[in-house]
Amino acid sequence: MKKLTRIIAIIMSLGVMVVMGGCQAAVQSQTADLSETSGTATASFSDYDLTSDYDESTAAKAVFSDGGVEATGDGISAEGTTLKITKAGTYIISGSCSDGQIIVEADKSAGDKVQIVLNGLNLTSRRGAPFCVNSADKTLITLADGTENSFADAAASDATACVYSSDDLTINGSGTLNVAGNVNNGIGSKNDLKIVSGSVNVTAANHGLKGNDSVLIRNGEIKIEARKDGIKADNETDANKGYIYIEGGNITINAGDDGLQSVTALTITGGSTSVVAEGKIMNCDGKLDVDSGCITQAGK
Repeated sequence: MKKLTRIIAIIMSLGVMVVMGGCQAAVQSQTADLSETSGTATASFSDYDLTSDYDESTAAKAVFSDGGVEATGDGISAEGTTLKITKAGTYIISGSCSDGQIIVEADKSAGDKVQIVLNGLNLTSRRGAPFCVNSADKTLITLADGTENSFADAAASDATACVYSSDDLTINGSGTLNVAGNVNNGIGSKNDLKIVSGSVNVTAANHGLKGNDSVLIRNGEIKIEARKDGIKADNETDANKGYIYIEGGNITINAGDDGLQSVTALTITGGSTSVVAEGKIMNCDGKLDVDSGCITQAGK
């Protein structure tokens, strides 16, 4: 693998076409530091990340409207058009609201894991992020089968990301999620950001997908329109973090800066990634591994 990685880096530095596993990959001229001290991107998907099942009969439920939120069940409360979740559990959320928020404040120290099932939700916020996790051990957004869901923030708000988590955030399921980050990033996590499955469409005034510690993609249909980087991981303080790992899925990126940008490592082992970028297609300060999969420079 080290030999293959070095060969790829040399070819990429010449700005020529790379053929991997029968798929042609077009990349722009760039170099990568492949020193032994470079970080390593690893795929780590827990059983919880992969769990898209839920029991509707025992889950708490909430329905948004412009008049308020109707919430039933344990660990969930509503004030006006703000829904607050404070305990581990499964929460099924639907409805539509032109100025509402979902706020998760569970007990991270107790290992609280929160599964939020989006079952046909259209939520915009003029007060900040419409979806915000302030604390939880892990938050799982499950896209209910056959549903279309959307989050949008207003340009006048101060949202760090339209969908934001201060802890680990995973998206799975078989529905669709549309995210309009009109202020800053589209989907962001201060720790790990993972997409396991589903259709995820993101537009962003800044970066499309941003995970401070890592961005991992297992599968799914992902479309990103970003004024800055398409997918970004930027932890510069830990050699084992700040990486991107893609092992599958169909990803389309249109970026005003780099398509894929990471600090310690960028690994692609499968899937199809098509990129239009004003900057580099792939920009990694550390180790760059393209083991298989398809990377194309679209529209050039």
